[in-house]
Amino acid sequence: MLRLPKYAKIVEKFRYILIVFLAVVVAGLVFGFVRVGTGDTFLNFGIDFTGGATIEITSDEQISADNQSKIVDFIQADGYRVNGDVQETDATEGYIYEIRLSYERNGKTITDEVAFLTEIFESGNDQDLCGRIYTEATENLSINLEDNSVRAYAVGQTASDSLVRAAVIATIVAIVVMLIYIVIRFTFSSALAAVCALAHDVIVMIALMSIFNVTINSTFIAAVITIIGYSINATIVIFDRVRAELKLTTSADKTDKEIANKAVCSTLAVTILSTLTTLIMVVFLAIFSVTTIQEFILPIIFGLVAGAISSTIVAPALWIQFRKLGKKIVKNKKNTGYTGAAKQDS
Repeated sequence: MLRLPKYAKIVEKFRYILIVFLAVVVAGLVFGFVRVGTGDTFLNFGIDFTGGATIEITSDEQISADNQSKIVDFIQADGYRVNGDVQETDATEGYIYEIRLSYERNGKTITDEVAFLTEIFESGNDQDLCGRIYTEATENLSINLEDNSVRAYAVGQTASDSLVRAAVIATIVAIVVMLIYIVIRFTFSSALAAVCALAHDVIVMIALMSIFNVTINSTFIAAVITIIGYSINATIVIFDRVRAELKLTTSADKTDKEIANKAVCSTLAVTILSTLTTLIMVVFLAIFSVTTIQEFILPIIFGLVAGAISSTIVAPALWIQFRKLGKKIVKNKKNTGYTGAAKQDS
């Protein structure tokens, strides 16, 4: 059983968390601007956002990982940008290998998509990319492939501007609804702290995606929404303990920091255990899964770590600051001496 102290100075560590947060954000910006400087995009957007093409190789025999890497190297040497790893699928009559390409070549975004797709695959042309892959695989890599076993097809922008806009609007609406709920159940200070903690989680996720150059596809939107729900749940549990502490008759003798620290310590074991159990499962899933699943799992891992920190340190620390600010505003109003309009003599 995990035993933790009943009281510890946890929210006081907020300054260190703030330093780490700023360092991660700055690093994410640096990596992003470096990519822009080299002609790439700020974030590693996948074909769900940019569109592209998928090369499909059908083989009766399984292609080794080494030969898969050599095929990818052959494609990249020709200036094409391979998006993610090779996807292997067991078919009823052999194996299917999918290689995703972005609309880029030699570091530049393709504007003429029709010409780009023609360069990749044109029926009856052995000099297009698919034809050259077939020659490379059969002659140099000794892979047994049948005729017309290497084909390509276009991939549209499944995460179009309208979809992204709808996801952003849905997220904002969800945050506003959560803000109203927390204001009703707790206080306005708690609601502001919770929303700022959620912003912390999302910013950290995006910065880490930039640092590690993880491909961002439509699954990233689902990961962000998942983390928002997971993180706000942990934050509400802590604020529920804060409200319980404030109702105690002894709370008048305690500072806001003492109340927040006691609330965090009383829920810290639950937060740590729930985060660890989830992390263990998703880490194993990331290790043993295919790239498309990893594109969803990796931001989940980033968000889980950021969410655990924001729920236990960031949100309570901000609650203290917003509560202090609220008390100061109330005090200033009282000091103005305003008692209403003076009664006029008739």
